[in-house]
Amino acid sequence: AWYLWTAVVGGCLLGYATISCLLLRYPSVLHRRKRRTFAAAHISHRGGAGELAENTMEAFRAAVEQHGTHMLELDCQMTRDGCVVVAHDEQLDRLCGCEGRIDELDYDQLPPISARLGITFSPGAEMASGTDRRIPKLEEVLRAFPGLPMNVDVKFDRRDLMESILRMLREHNRLDVTVWGNWSHRIVTQLARLEPRVPRLFSLRRIGLVLLLFVTGLLPFVPISETHYEPPMPSVFLDPSAKEFWRRVPCPLRCLLRGLFWVLDCLIMSPMLIGHLRLRGIPTFAWVANTEEQFVRAFR
Repeated sequence: AWYLWTAVVGGCLLGYATISCLLLRYPSVLHRRKRRTFAAAHISHRGGAGELAENTMEAFRAAVEQHGTHMLELDCQMTRDGCVVVAHDEQLDRLCGCEGRIDELDYDQLPPISARLGITFSPGAEMASGTDRRIPKLEEVLRAFPGLPMNVDVKFDRRDLMESILRMLREHNRLDVTVWGNWSHRIVTQLARLEPRVPRLFSLRRIGLVLLLFVTGLLPFVPISETHYEPPMPSVFLDPSAKEFWRRVPCPLRCLLRGLFWVLDCLIMSPMLIGHLRLRGIPTFAWVANTEEQFVRAFR
């Protein structure tokens, strides 16, 4: 009886694995391929924050005119008087070098951006600067770059913020060339309910779920409502340029963290996973690549 049960269980597992592998390669058997209205290989994170002051009109123009970027990534939040502005930090200390919050001030009261701005997501990098030190409105950016795909990070769970962004997307006829989202699952869920036609990103919870489904072989069987997979690229922290980051990590934790980053990178950046999502019409936007080697790895 024991041999029989072993044979039955083994046969079931083999059959499951075979079907899962086939559906990873041919997902159209179960799922209709999503319609893509734009493609982007070169995305300027906060307008190219490593070169000029992040999320400024100067940075956005340089990304488009000098680098020919395919997409602008930007962050949106709202001032006290209801203006949707392009800024990442809620607090003004890093961005402007002063105390306070953006939602506590009217737009005309916002201070200028610091002359030298610390760069996030670039381990080992120092400061960025630029001549444009004004926090722009989202309306300005949409008007300046009509038709250019944009990746909008809706920073906070505010209904008025989401509705204002959606109104501007409709006014500028941008519903099909804008992808929006946030790592917060609650925000992404509300965006989907507000306007399901706008492409949206996976939340952090959904990225974790996709990885779990992929490891267990269940991913080919599960429908996916999101349209764009935007995972972090952990190998950035294994790059030699990240030495400044590792100096701040206590010695006993370094080996553990390096191992964790390596395992996560193998899962998140798996060509099999990314290829399966691509066959289902879901592109991958890996972030944040800062060196030629990181770009090569991401594309590979």
